[in-house]
Amino acid sequence: MRSIVYIFAGVLALATEASVRFTSPAWRPDIGLSAPILADSEAMPFEMPKAQSFLVAGEKGERRLEDRFDTFDLWLGRTLCGRWCDTSGNTFFLAKLATRPPSDPPGTVRTRTEFSAMDAKTPIDPHNLDACTEAAHSASPVDLSRPVRPRRSQRRNMTGLFALPSTNAQTFAAIFRPRSPERMESPDWYMAVLVAADGEPLDEAFRRFDEDFLDNVSIPAARARPRTPAASNPVQISAVTGSSNGNAFEKTEACLLREAVRLNVANYDNWHFVAAGDVTVIDNLDLASRGTFIPSLTNSLPLLRSAYAACVPAAIDTTGQIAVVRVFATREEYLAYVGLEHKWTAALWDTLHRELVLYLPPDDTQGLLQTVWHEAFHQYLAYAAALVTAAPWFNEGHAELFEHSHLDRDGKVVFDMDQIAATYVNQHAEELADILPEIFRLGYEDFYSGTQEDIAARYRLAWSLAYFLEIGAPKIRFQPFANLRRDYVKALVETRSPEQAGRITLEGDFCKQLIAAWLNFWRKQ
Repeated sequence: MRSIVYIFAGVLALATEASVRFTSPAWRPDIGLSAPILADSEAMPFEMPKAQSFLVAGEKGERRLEDRFDTFDLWLGRTLCGRWCDTSGNTFFLAKLATRPPSDPPGTVRTRTEFSAMDAKTPIDPHNLDACTEAAHSASPVDLSRPVRPRRSQRRNMTGLFALPSTNAQTFAAIFRPRSPERMESPDWYMAVLVAADGEPLDEAFRRFDEDFLDNVSIPAARARPRTPAASNPVQISAVTGSSNGNAFEKTEACLLREAVRLNVANYDNWHFVAAGDVTVIDNLDLASRGTFIPSLTNSLPLLRSAYAACVPAAIDTTGQIAVVRVFATREEYLAYVGLEHKWTAALWDTLHRELVLYLPPDDTQGLLQTVWHEAFHQYLAYAAALVTAAPWFNEGHAELFEHSHLDRDGKVVFDMDQIAATYVNQHAEELADILPEIFRLGYEDFYSGTQEDIAARYRLAWSLAYFLEIGAPKIRFQPFANLRRDYVKALVETRSPEQAGRITLEGDFCKQLIAAWLNFWRKQ
């Protein structure tokens, strides 16, 4: 993600004459400063930390998924407050140096609860310049040298100010401690870094950074600070620490995740945060777009997630798992975040960062909502199967099942017939029945191989299997396939292998009975 910013900066600099400018200062409560930012800039949110999953047992034998993260990545998420890139390619970073970097060996992973308890015990003493410098060096996007006093180190708005030279001539960095008008307040140290675009007049860029930013940073008196509206879903953190068992730990992890998501965009003027039940959404849509799309998303997704669980029961305890959704206003921003390898997508479930990412097209909002329901099923199934990837016929088939559905007036999910897929399956039912055993064993590489028509045919067949299990199978006498989906997901968790799970649940006479029942159902459609 960081490399994209620098490439973007370099390209734009060639096309236009750069000029660093800063906005008027504005109160930013989550940073604790009244501060300017780059003028004509776009917010560039940082990626959420990469998760590593562990299946842990509770006191009563129940199993749950526990996400752990590199402690340095979690610290960076707390320390880096924002990144902005202007239209000329200049990039500006702001950080709050409140706690020391983790002392863990590189690669140490912890839960958010464990890290939060550890981080709270390592506040930086504002009088310890070495500790401030260590934190600044750790958080900086570029290599920095030891602090030096700048030419104008004594300023009315500062109690401390040091420049941090860099081997990169385009970089200007400083750590500073603003003066507080409140006697009881002991302000933290902060770091600001400006990476000027290629071709930028560096003397002028430094002057702007020095005079327009550093001279205008302040901490206003409490009575003069603008009132900040309360968050839509205030986060209450309990006193639970460590990887304890039970719902208290899971709820604490969920609260900490929700707060981390909020802080990921809290300091950007054009980003918004909303939480609705077990769904958390952040977006940078304009007022008109978010006024219609975000309520549709937050109203429908909790209902869909309940329907996912009823359709495909989880094999582990998923209490406390929340769905994180990031919505970009434009395709360009979306691709800059997810990477050009996903340029064929409009939405995707990012397993590594535990978020559903999408962008809002200028038209067909309802079509995007259907796509979200598809991707959100992948999100649900990942947690339900302890992040063991299900076979594509099961994973894509049920995602297609929910994509072709709607909510009735009572909020109940109604599964619609995909007419194109249904016609295809009905016309080729006999020959498709012959290849179903192979489809059950198919991996993702083979599922996505061939022409676009080949891939579309497999999607249609996968949908027809999921539709049969949901609509047709319950009508069969004695319901012999009632537990198939539950047993399959359970086998996924037990074996950690979609191939072995398929052999356990879809072999022998049972598989023959399933294919015969599927064939009988689709012959009649």
